[in-house]
Amino acid sequence: MTGADEPSAVDTDGAEAAESSRQNNTIAALDSPESIAAQVSTRIEGFLESKAAQFLAISPDADEIGRALLDFTQGGKKIRPVLLWWGFQLAVGDDSSRGALADGVADAAGSLELLHAAALIHDDVIDHSDTRRGKPALHRQFESQHSKLRYQGAAEPFGVAAAIVIGDICLALSEELFERSQTMLGITQLARGLRATLRRDVMVGQYLDVLAEVVPLEDERIGERAWEVLSFKSAKYSVEQPLLLGAALGGADEDQLEEISRFGLPLGQAFQLRDDVLGVFGDPAATGKPAGDDIREGKRTVLIAESMKKLSPEQIRILAVRLGDPNLSDAEVGECVSMLTESGGLEAVESSIRDKHEEALSVIREWATADADARTARTKIGPTAQRQLTGFAEALSYRKS
Repeated sequence: MTGADEPSAVDTDGAEAAESSRQNNTIAALDSPESIAAQVSTRIEGFLESKAAQFLAISPDADEIGRALLDFTQGGKKIRPVLLWWGFQLAVGDDSSRGALADGVADAAGSLELLHAAALIHDDVIDHSDTRRGKPALHRQFESQHSKLRYQGAAEPFGVAAAIVIGDICLALSEELFERSQTMLGITQLARGLRATLRRDVMVGQYLDVLAEVVPLEDERIGERAWEVLSFKSAKYSVEQPLLLGAALGGADEDQLEEISRFGLPLGQAFQLRDDVLGVFGDPAATGKPAGDDIREGKRTVLIAESMKKLSPEQIRILAVRLGDPNLSDAEVGECVSMLTESGGLEAVESSIRDKHEEALSVIREWATADADARTARTKIGPTAQRQLTGFAEALSYRKS
């Protein structure tokens, strides 16, 4: 494995399997997202149940922590675990995620889901969000509990404090689960480095997002800032980096990581651009968020930046006043939505999504037409794997929720 420290037997076996796959195998099919999600969910649930028992042993009051995390991690799309799993398979081969290595891959994938859960818990606090996946956000749940049980003091600060602490615990558990995966997959400095970069980027991206919301709308860097937030808070962390981390755990070399990055980054950008569209134009029944939520939250997205290019000074003034006002009426939100459409901002973003989506598909086609015997072609896939990757890319770029 690349960058391995004192390789164990598992580490050596993984490296040999990866080299054999690169030399001889075209990957016929990837494991299905459904089967991956099921295996990862099982590992997360078992891990969190063991931690919940430890919390309860500390204090009966700490039982709420374990129950909250078990509930919060139920459901979800499991996008990052699927992509980490597929990255591993692309590096090692068809049978790489079965047998002895499967639990290690599932733990590594589960650690990303816990990192994502921690980020969502904190993100909902930062954005003052009331809901998450159609249910009350975690800080709102604890706020309600405070009122129901008639605790002393104000309910809202208690809910916020509880969510921040539980988000921190979830982040720590994410690291613990990743370390557990290393005992099965073998320790590689490359994978550790990629994991640290992923964690750093999403946190820096979160700060850039918070900063962007308080910078004047007329700021000359609004478009540049929007792309920075899009890339580091979501595009890299949601798609490119999980793929790279999985591939690194499977022993991918730098050349293959470069190939995978050329696929993952534009797809991640298309994914987040679609998220920006859904934040304004999405159906609340599908997204679990109120219509126009990004306008009330004051998100300075690429959609906003593109719309600004053709809005009149008066329209910019109106948008600047309304963006970030949580008390906007539905009619006021509707007027903002109309401006984003009529200015051409929505179509500009849709065009970028199409371009980024096609950029990712072009890499899939390269992998599908690679000479199976060519040692220089690091990633080689068959028709079924091509359809799976193409379908998943379509789902990320053009999803409804």
